[in-house]
Amino acid sequence: MFRRIVVLLISLAVIIACLNGRSVRADPAGAVVATATGNATFVLARSRYIDAGDAFSCVILNDSSLKCFGLGADGQLGSGGTSNIGDGVGVSVSAAAAIALGSGRTTRAIATGSSHACAILDNYNVKCWGYGVDGALGYGNTTSRGTTSGSMGDSLVAVDLGSGRSARMISAGAQHTCALLDNGTVKCWGRGASGQLGYGNTQTRGDEPSEMGDSAAVIGLGAGRSARSIAAGANHTCAVLDNNTVKCWGDNSYGQLGQ
Repeated sequence: MFRRIVVLLISLAVIIACLNGRSVRADPAGAVVATATGNATFVLARSRYIDAGDAFSCVILNDSSLKCFGLGADGQLGSGGTSNIGDGVGVSVSAAAAIALGSGRTTRAIATGSSHACAILDNYNVKCWGYGVDGALGYGNTTSRGTTSGSMGDSLVAVDLGSGRSARMISAGAQHTCALLDNGTVKCWGRGASGQLGYGNTQTRGDEPSEMGDSAAVIGLGAGRSARSIAAGANHTCAVLDNNTVKCWGDNSYGQLGQ
């Protein structure tokens, strides 16, 4: 009886987990993992995960497919159009097709920004769509994606994270994105006006072709330090390091860096 109760409680924790952050780690085995967010620590499975942007939401279904609904004006729903989904006017959430991320591809993790979204796929590549003007999509230009059917599926290439590099965790701020890579380093791209990218300046990155891939430096977290997890706020970013300390950078108007 006791064992049954424990199993039930774990199952309930997965289902009713409090989703207060915008970061998710892609677990290699697809098992249940503990993930820390800004306000809570919760248990989540690789599938059945939901994240919310400013006026849209994205959910990974139990078959590891992905649907987004809400405001679609900037292509953030990945539907190949700019219509809203789920507002009772056009397509309902149940009738909406899953987002096309490429032949045979499924989703491990999803992160939503103000008007863009990025997913870690089953092969640990990252694909992003939505508002692209500030480089938050990481494609080396300012083109928005997801607004036309031809911009999704196999036409949507993976973000270049560097030679041999893949993502293990993804987080999105208002107009920037950060990825925790397989070697424990962190790269960020998008709007940098408040220092939220962590490169010691206010430059925007990811909007020029020479700013991604091997050309994109990793964030300096300290000598010998690597990251365990990352979380992006609207205009700031924080990381838990390998020694379980926390470092934050970016906008500090309200003390959100904890300095």
